[in-house]
Amino acid sequence: MKLFLIFFLTLFSLSSWANELGLGVSLGNPTGLNGKYWLDQKSAFDGGLAMSVGKKNSLSMHSDYLFHQSSAFYFNDIYGLDLYYGFGGRMEFSDDIELGLRLPFGLAHRFEVSDADIFFEAAPILDFVSRAGLELHLLFGSRYYFGD
Repeated sequence: MKLFLIFFLTLFSLSSWANELGLGVSLGNPTGLNGKYWLDQKSAFDGGLAMSVGKKNSLSMHSDYLFHQSSAFYFNDIYGLDLYYGFGGRMEFSDDIELGLRLPFGLAHRFEVSDADIFFEAAPILDFVSRAGLELHLLFGSRYYFGD
């Protein structure tokens, strides 16, 4: 619970000076809070603090560096969908602390009028500390962006 509070307060405090910081929720595995900070129009950092569900329930944190291709696809020939992909790390607190490499990719749509987005993401994970193995995170979520 302390980690959850620290993560949320840190992201919330960043919103006071960030022009392109989005905070929101993600559903899937894991389910929880997420944030995204745009560096420019083609790259961003994202992060999440969530609960993994399945065989075991555990707290999971991740952070990624993402590359974006604006309007790579269109939905109904009108709504642009950004393709994104990147790399990052994941820490999961179960019986032991597990560390892994994340390779996320997904689609996102930004609603310009409401300063929000929705996204779908798949993230293969290669765990290498505490246990070796592969895992797949599938997420659907939304964020609201603070700033000008």
